[in-house]
Amino acid sequence: MKKEIEILTQALTRPLPGVDAQRRMSPSVRFTGSKRYNEADARMSSVLILLYKKGLEWHVPLIQRPKYDGAHSGQISFPGGKYEEGDVSHLDTALREAYEEIGIDRHELSFVRQLSSLYIPNSNFIVYPQVCITESEPVFVPDCREVETIIEVPVRQLLSPATIHRFVRNINGVVVDAPFYKVDNHIIWGATAMITSEFLSLLESCTLFSNRLEHSCNAYNAPECH
Repeated sequence: MKKEIEILTQALTRPLPGVDAQRRMSPSVRFTGSKRYNEADARMSSVLILLYKKGLEWHVPLIQRPKYDGAHSGQISFPGGKYEEGDVSHLDTALREAYEEIGIDRHELSFVRQLSSLYIPNSNFIVYPQVCITESEPVFVPDCREVETIIEVPVRQLLSPATIHRFVRNINGVVVDAPFYKVDNHIIWGATAMITSEFLSLLESCTLFSNRLEHSCNAYNAPECH
């Protein structure tokens, strides 16, 4: 286990590809809301990308949010949320939110690094992704008010080119052509897919995984899914 963590950490601490990696899974249109915001006034938020081993495979947890009258209703995302007074860092925000949402104990995690930030125009948040690793398989305790389902996704599956598809939808009167990761019946797209793309770009040459993310898959040549 410690050797594998060393290999993962080495891969994850390579120079960040940033916008180039995020763009690979970016929708053709990123703003579909009714109110335009000024990015200079954006609110801060953080999400946690947690690597843990389950059985023989390394996984990351995602959550599906309940349906409600809001910008992220029913969406799939990493655990996380907005900065609150008292948070001392972006990492602190991610760990606090992950504990509140799915019961992850911060004392069992080792921080690896922060990925590139990403602005979300529909909600006016800047997201700061935080990558951590744990040696033990987490025992998740979901908060039913904030979490509909916890989705445990094998990293190897995300790295497979067969996981990438695309859709064309009319969202709020805007035609959006978007690549997405399809995990079982779950669709991971938008900001979460863009963050995931950068995360996977660091792991694509990692010796622990045999599958590689084909960067030629994008919004225009990935298999279309209706």
